[in-house]
Parts: sequence; structure tokens; C-alpha cells
Amino acid sequence: MVGEAMTSELANFSWWLRTAVLTGLLLVTQSNAGAQEETAAQSAEAPEAAPSEAEADTPPPAEESAKEEPAKEDTPKKPELEELEPELPFEIRPYRVMVTVSFNYNCLVAPGIRDNVIAGIQTAVRRMYGQVWETSVEQSPWIASGNRSRLERLNYSDFAERYTELEFDKVFAVTIAMQGNGFQICCRECDTRIHELTPVYAETVLDDSLIPATTARLLRDSFRPNVLFLRNVPGEDGRMSMVMQVQAGELVPPDPSAVQVVEGDVLRPFIRQMDRRNPRKLKQLKPITLTYLKVLSVDREVSRGQLTAFYLTHLRPELSPFGGKGRSQQHMAIRQRPTASQSQVKLVLQSRPDKPLISHRLALAFQLHYKDEEDGDQIQLVSDRNGEVTIKTRENHPTFWIRVYSGSSLLARVPYSPGLIPYDVIKLPDDSIRLGVEGELQLLADDLIDAIALRGVLLARARKEAAAGKTEQVEDLFERYDQVPSKDDFLERISNIRIPAATATEKRGMSPRRINGACQALESTVKTFFSDEKRAARAEEIQKVKQLAEQKAQ
Repeated sequence: MVGEAMTSELANFSWWLRTAVLTGLLLVTQSNAGAQEETAAQSAEAPEAAPSEAEADTPPPAEESAKEEPAKEDTPKKPELEELEPELPFEIRPYRVMVTVSFNYNCLVAPGIRDNVIAGIQTAVRRMYGQVWETSVEQSPWIASGNRSRLERLNYSDFAERYTELEFDKVFAVTIAMQGNGFQICCRECDTRIHELTPVYAETVLDDSLIPATTARLLRDSFRPNVLFLRNVPGEDGRMSMVMQVQAGELVPPDPSAVQVVEGDVLRPFIRQMDRRNPRKLKQLKPITLTYLKVLSVDREVSRGQLTAFYLTHLRPELSPFGGKGRSQQHMAIRQRPTASQSQVKLVLQSRPDKPLISHRLALAFQLHYKDEEDGDQIQLVSDRNGEVTIKTRENHPTFWIRVYSGSSLLARVPYSPGLIPYDVIKLPDDSIRLGVEGELQLLADDLIDAIALRGVLLARARKEAAAGKTEQVEDLFERYDQVPSKDDFLERISNIRIPAATATEKRGMSPRRINGACQALESTVKTFFSDEKRAARAEEIQKVKQLAEQKAQ
């Protein structure tokens, strides 16, 4: 018992010491930044020292002045680079948050009440997130009417004009309006790093004293934590896991309900290409569609904020762009929880987004990896005349696999997590080339059957004419027999179908595997019928028929 108590005390002391060191590092960095600003302000206010009388009366040497002047003219002055403060490590870097609050014109108009609400929201957020957030709360100077409809009309450009990534990581727009005898509070989050807004979160309270606490809960619910890629953990059968780091994951929020990531959460990945000359300037943002990371475990003791997630993608691991490091690339993800019980999904062609895929069959398979055993029966769905289908969430399965069929053939197999985006679009490969090839091969197979049947009919008629001793009719029938398409004719026609189709498929960035497989199946059928043994047997039979005709004619 004494040993267990000592072990527990040592663990608690180790956790306390690490927290104190990280907090001290954060405070020292902030104090150094403040000291630098104060020193710069003092140096700007201090007057320049006046030169002494001896220095003022003594002219500079002529040789030195002559040497200095050409140097100033010939040597161009290099532009000074903007000095940026060094960023804290990602695991202890707090979120820079701006909360802009808009009141409706008839809401809380008495003097001082709105200022009290702003101060109450600031206090409630600080109690919930502590050092995890560096929060600024303001009364919005640009959202005119504080109602839900105005909040729903906002887009990212409205935020980008006023808040930059260098200033804030997250911007929350909050509206407060009268609704009956109560107050409706609405909230949306804008992430400056991925350029996306969340849907509107809303709640109604009856007392204005409940507005700050309710607003803090809505901020928590709409908040999407940022996660940074650390390393890959390759597995078997194309399975890939990744170790990720949550921003400010080493800092523990005072409110346990404000924990950023838990087991079972879903992450959406993004790749941020940064400018080489200015590493903090975004050059290109690339979302990875139909790809998710499902959180398997979260470390809360040794390396707090580090998590292991299973990588779900329809691409092969070697072709997936996510999961790398580079001086000018940031492989990030956001944790996003479902905001709706279903998603309205539209199926379109990848090459023609304006063309919906109508009456395509879908099968929902509830499994983590598409090779795993399925948890329950599949759900069968069919897209409507607009190419749309409703996919509902399922308990204990935030992600599953969708199999899309074109006729009886599997068109695509993609992972999906419903509820994250209420209205979504899935771009699927164009299957028109394969369907065209299957149609042409079916016609060619019909021609093959007709050729086989015609050869049999001509041979039967030749036997009958030979038994009657009609040699001329027998020769005429065998001439028609020779004109029936042969093995080389059918193989040539199959090649003429396969080669152009495979080339067109590769130009679209797709695999011609299915086209080659269908053509090879028909080639095998042709070679089976026109085998060397059967050809020798038919030649021997034809020779016997000709001999019989000559014997009967004599």
C-alpha cells in the first residue's frame, strides 16, 4: 500500500511539474513579447542624442567621405524582411479567438446591459477554456441585425475582409435576438486556416442572465479543434494509422466538457501549401475529399493531446497526398462532429459535375476497413431522378463504406461520414467508356454465336447433299463455310474495341482493369471454340464429307 501511494504521489508530482514548466514557458514568451514592445516604444519616444561641439565643428575626412559615397550609390539597399514573433510549439499554442456579438435592434436596449452581456461572455469563456483560448469579445461593428437569417447568409469572404489568419485562428459570429418572451442565441464558427464556416447552432433562453453561459456552450459545440500530422504508422493490407497532435493539447481546459478530442471522433484532412518566402502566408489550400481519420485513442498522461487515428480513403496509400512533411506544407485536420441526423448526397460524374447519376444502386457496409467483417446487414439505396440519396447516421458507426454500382458492376467504393455536411456531393468516375465496351462486346458475342450456328448449319446441309451425290452443291456450301468469320477475325475485332477504350480511360486518370478483363474473357471464349483440336476435327470431317460426295456421284 505504501509503495502504491508513493507511486501515485510521484505521478501527480510529475504531472504538476510538467504543467508548471509549460505554463511558465507560455508566460515567459508572452512577457518577452511585451518587453520587446515596451523597449521599442521607449526607443521611439526617446530623442536622438545631440552631437558634441567637437564633433559638430570637426568636418569628416575627405578620403572617407569620398569612399563612402560611391558605395551608397553602387550597392542597392536590400529590403528588410518582416520580423515575425516565433510561434509557440503546436502542443502548447493557445487558440487566438475572436467572438463578435451582434444584438437585434430591439434586444437589450437599456443602457449598459449589452456591455454586461459582453463582459459575461468573456468571463464564461475564460472559465470554460482557461489558457486554451486567448479570447477577445466585441460587439460586432459589421453585422447589422442580430438574427439567424443574417447569420446564415454569411460566407467566408465576409470574415476574410476583417479577420486574418495572422491575427486569429477562430472567429465566432454570435447573434442575440428577442423571440417571444425569451432570447434566441445563434452561433457560427469560421476557421481562418481552412476557410470554412460551420452550420448555425442555436438555443433559446428565457432569462437574459443565462445568455453568457449559453453562448459559451454554443461556442464549445461549434468549435472545431485543429490537429497536426506527426507521423505514419503503416499496417497490413493497406491499413494506415497516423499519429496526430491537437493544438494546445498539453493545456487542460478547466471545464471537462470542453475536452477537444475523444475516442470515436472523426477528422477531416486538409493540406496547406505555404509560401516559401513567407512561411506564414497561405499559397494553396487543398481539402482531401472522401477521406477521414477516425480517432482510435487519445493520450492524456504522457504526451497529452497526441492521438492515433485510422486513415480512411478510397485511394491507395501510396497515391494518397495526405500524411507527409515539408518546409512549405502543413498537413492538418479538423475535428468535426455531426450537426444533423442525415446528409443529402448527390452523385455526379467526376468529369461532368453537372450530370447527375440517376438510378444508381448504393450499398452501405458498416465496417471500419472495407476488408473487415461487416457489422450487420447492408442498407440498399437507389439515387433518384436528380441523382440524390439520403444517407442517415448510425450509432457506433460514425464512418462506413458506400459501394456504388453501375448495373451489376462495382463503380466505386468510398468511405463516408454522414451528418458532417448536411448537403454533400460525391464525384464518381465516369463509367460510360466501360459501359460502351460491354455493349460492343455483347454485340460481338452475338456475332460469335451466329458464326458458330451458321457453321453447324452449313456442315449439316453439306452432309445431306453429299449423301445425294451433289458435289457442286457441296462445294458451294463449303465456300460459304470459309467466308464465316474465323478466330483471327474475332480477336482483331476485340483488339479494336479494347485498345481505344483503354487509352481513353487512362487519359481520364482511371484504371483500364475492368475493360481489359471483359475483353480477355471474350478472347478466352473465342480461343476455346477455335482451339487447334476442334479445328483439326472440323477439317477432317469436311474432308470426309467431300469424299462421300465424290463416291455417291460416281
